[in-house]
Amino acid sequence: MTVEQKTVKAKTTLKEVVAEGADKLEQASKDAQQKVTEAVTESTENVKVEAKELHANVQDQVQNLKQDLLQRIETIKKQLNFSQKDLSELKEFIKSEFNAVIEDLSKLGKELKEDVSQISVKHKDHLAETLKRSKEHTLDAWKKVSVKSDDEPTLKS
Repeated sequence: MTVEQKTVKAKTTLKEVVAEGADKLEQASKDAQQKVTEAVTESTENVKVEAKELHANVQDQVQNLKQDLLQRIETIKKQLNFSQKDLSELKEFIKSEFNAVIEDLSKLGKELKEDVSQISVKHKDHLAETLKRSKEHTLDAWKKVSVKSDDEPTLKS
């Protein structure tokens, strides 16, 4: 076998190795991207489910508080003998206090929604950064493989 034939054979083998390496890198990149996409989708769904559960829990607690408050008002009414004017004043006072509680709970609900949204955005940002780093590492590896394929070795006899 001549030196030229050995060089051609070495170049062909090197090109096959580079092509195989490139295919593996491309597949790894696709797999990583798919996994990140699945993780984003899954985490988004989890955050939405948790937000719905939290919202339902808060609504249940508000209803329980309302029922408890109404029962206590009725109990107080039965125990006290106030004039109609006193009862009207008490009614207005309780109504204003109850509205303040509802307003506070509404603000709390809005804050919880904002917190969930911020957590979701931060999680998406983190996953996007991870995907970006993965892509950069893949491109770096690709460049290294490309540079090595450009350096065509020569075989010495």
